[in-house]
Amino acid sequence: MKAEIKKVTDDGFGLLVVDNNKVEHKIGVCHNGEIDGHLQDGYPDKATKRTPEGNEHVNQARRYAKWHVYRERGYDTVTPPENPDRILAALVAIARLPEDVFNEQFGDLQAQIESHYDNTPVDLPFPDADPDDVLVYRKDVYVQPDPVEFEPPVLDQYLGHFEEESGSPEIPSKGTLDSTEFDTLNFEIEAVSDMHYLHMDGPGSEQTKRSADPLEREPDATIELVPFDPDEIESFHHYVVSHLAYQIRDCFLRMGVKPPVAFRQTGWGKYRAFHEQKFRPQYENYWDATADIQSWEPK
Repeated sequence: MKAEIKKVTDDGFGLLVVDNNKVEHKIGVCHNGEIDGHLQDGYPDKATKRTPEGNEHVNQARRYAKWHVYRERGYDTVTPPENPDRILAALVAIARLPEDVFNEQFGDLQAQIESHYDNTPVDLPFPDADPDDVLVYRKDVYVQPDPVEFEPPVLDQYLGHFEEESGSPEIPSKGTLDSTEFDTLNFEIEAVSDMHYLHMDGPGSEQTKRSADPLEREPDATIELVPFDPDEIESFHHYVVSHLAYQIRDCFLRMGVKPPVAFRQTGWGKYRAFHEQKFRPQYENYWDATADIQSWEPK
């Protein structure tokens, strides 16, 4: 994936993006992250006439264009819960929480997931939902200070503590992040939402239920977990931190970019990325903790 800013306008930028299929895209990205133009001649213009693979190449190019403008020019063009810098800030803040504070803020999520396995009634806001349907439990996380105001960027500062390609994936722990070398990444939880719900019992039958937003801005990250057997993990706290690391991995994959070494691990990340990894030929099953990944390079 390659991108170059070719033009500057009053409200944004014109980019040339070359996707992983060697197709050139001319994409206009506004300062607020909106795409105001997209021309390419490698795929049909209408999404309904493209193959699933072609649609994903187009989507990758658009995501990467927004990321390039954000990183090269500093505009907040990436939707917050899709921005690796913001997700990493939430990861750091949650990883550093004392266990009692973590339980206070995320204990409802843990109890909801465990209810699928402890023979208690599963409380769902959908009258037609079955506990065996596809269910996603979400909680929005807001951090302070603002992660996009850091220089160097949050992700770059974090990765600077690893040895490039010789490094190995490692989910950060409270003990690691409390060392003085990470003092610059001193993020705190500003607010956590109540649970949001997603229910799907078949193609095209998705329902959502949102709780009130605690702040009048978009969250920095959204935890989104599906039910799993709690006996399969040692610590729910560590599981949530790992989940956010897998989300960072998914953000890069969805831009058509190989994730940094520190985030090349398999496990449940973003719900949308799970669908793409199952049904788009560009990806392997990175969501599956037992998968034998052949390549971290999305096609």
